[in-house]
Amino acid sequence: MKFKVIVGSLVWLALITLAHIQLNVGWDRLASSARVMFGTERPRLIVGFLPVT
Repeated sequence: MKFKVIVGSLVWLALITLAHIQLNVGWDRLASSARVMFGTERPRLIVGFLPVT
């Protein structure tokens, strides 16, 4: 019984994590963050521009 609860909890956690990445973060952004974290790519600075009239 305890084994089923632990396995069910881990499967639930994995599904919720994958759904969060898919819906909120995006796989491309996650891969880019991983490349920056492991040092294979330099971080990009995104600068916004608001024109003043």
